[in-house]
Amino acid sequence: MVQKNNNICAKGLLVLCALFFLMAGAGCVKKNISSEMAVSFLPCPGEFLDPVGDRLPFDKLMSEAAKADYVLIGEGHTSVCDHKVQFEIIEGLTRGRNKVAIGLEMVTADKQDILNRFNLGQLSTDDLPGELDWENGWRYDFNMFRPVFELAAARRLTVAGLNFPFRLTKEVRDKGLEGLSAEDRAMLPEKVIPPAPEQEEGLKEVLAMHTNRDTADPVQVERFFLVQSLWDTAMAEKAVNLRKSSGHPVIILAGGGHVEHGWGIARRLKVLDPQAGVTIIMPWRGDKFYPSAADSFFYCPPSYESRMGMTVEMRLGRAVITAVKRDRKAYQKGIRPGDIIVKAQGIPVTSLSAMHMAGAKAHKENSPLIFTMDRRGEVFDLDIGLLQRMKKEK
Repeated sequence: MVQKNNNICAKGLLVLCALFFLMAGAGCVKKNISSEMAVSFLPCPGEFLDPVGDRLPFDKLMSEAAKADYVLIGEGHTSVCDHKVQFEIIEGLTRGRNKVAIGLEMVTADKQDILNRFNLGQLSTDDLPGELDWENGWRYDFNMFRPVFELAAARRLTVAGLNFPFRLTKEVRDKGLEGLSAEDRAMLPEKVIPPAPEQEEGLKEVLAMHTNRDTADPVQVERFFLVQSLWDTAMAEKAVNLRKSSGHPVIILAGGGHVEHGWGIARRLKVLDPQAGVTIIMPWRGDKFYPSAADSFFYCPPSYESRMGMTVEMRLGRAVITAVKRDRKAYQKGIRPGDIIVKAQGIPVTSLSAMHMAGAKAHKENSPLIFTMDRRGEVFDLDIGLLQRMKKEK
């Protein structure tokens, strides 16, 4: 995969350079440009970087990761690129009959009996969405996780759920631990390992993003910290038990917020299994590069696969259409790979959140969704039509 990406990068370098010059020539306003170079090359999706920001060969990454007792791989739950890289890492670590166990944030520990039947070959990958009630549990598209399950089945790798029942998150947030039933309390860690002090401000910022949450309310802040601490402590506990029961290193797949900087799961692992080696691998989105966020990185720019059948990827601050399905609405409306969405419903698209804001605005106004497109310098509007109200995005 890395070699293939390098070839693609070589072919596309002139295009990227041209885009840089076009953007640079768009205005003549003097700006203070930083001379700092955090990353030494322009990566393609799926390429690896070391903490210095240099290219990291895949075999070197595998050599280092193979020394660890726990390998934590962060993800954005809807990023197809992230899931492909996770698969590549697991596949690389298990070549030559090497074994690992796989711990998943996406599955709750109370469904381990189902995963045990899968581990024994009694259930197929196709059986898992129904057996695990994936649609009502994790909800994100199962097909993004399918290759990992198929690899686990083919190489007889133990898979385990690390999470506690999802409903308990709301229960703890609303009632605190003292308000839980004895049965529910028993599903959570007995001892809660608190967050690192340096993480607290970041957690408050996350809390502020939630509707009807107030960071000035000490009860709300305390319970939010408690939920996050329970979450990370529970997953670390289960990972430690998985390592003991399987006798193999554990690869943990979890959201980036539980992995970055070693503040989440890794912090708890160091308390619960202090002699173990922990390696952290995180996605980098092409924004500010934080060397301390992980031991190594993989480049996966923000991307979004729309229900209309198009994939949008943020590249150099622009929303680029990277794929279009021929049998879906985007193709029928005239959207093509390489098109750039300049505006959506009048909102400049400088991040993927603008796409969601535009959809919400079109719903609220009960009006057609309008994209302003740039196709090789030609700017035009596309009427996408009224959006259908559907279930929450997977």
